[in-house]
Amino acid sequence: MCALVRAPSLKTRRAAFAALVITAAAALILGARGPDEDDPMYKHCEDDLGYVFEGCQKWEVCPDVDEEFADACVAGCVRAICPKQAECTGLDPMFCAPCDDMQGAAFWRNADAASIRCGHKAGFFVLVEETTEAMYRAFDECFPADVEQHCPALAGTEWLARHDAVTHFPRKRTIAARAPGAGAQSSSPR
Repeated sequence: MCALVRAPSLKTRRAAFAALVITAAAALILGARGPDEDDPMYKHCEDDLGYVFEGCQKWEVCPDVDEEFADACVAGCVRAICPKQAECTGLDPMFCAPCDDMQGAAFWRNADAASIRCGHKAGFFVLVEETTEAMYRAFDECFPADVEQHCPALAGTEWLARHDAVTHFPRKRTIAARAPGAGAQSSSPR
């Protein structure tokens, strides 16, 4: 007996990918490194990595990033969801670039994770009637500190201004970007 199996619709694939991204975001917020191998969503990393790349590319995970950095942003998204499959193997320099290189996956993974964590801390992911200046200020204070905590090589550099310039930041920050200073660390943890 032969069973007919229908290919999942685009709507079903989008819903599944959205669930995957939400699961990965929740893991990042809670401090995990990526999806748990026992999690059914992890199967996409093992069985259909192209699906993860496609989702990160097409479904607006990196919606406002300049084209020059779009591939690195997508690679960062893939690295956040499937860290084992997006390790540095030497085959793709994007996955081997240090965390302070905007052409690398690590930079965008860290920036996206910080944006999610700081968005939660600032209250952007709860239902509110309107956003307040205090919410933006809380996010703006959290974001650079969080990114620099995960990549000390960025401390004391102009990375935030460069990031905002290539991501079409939709508003002026409530705090000025920090000026480069002495004491920036030269190590580049990934």
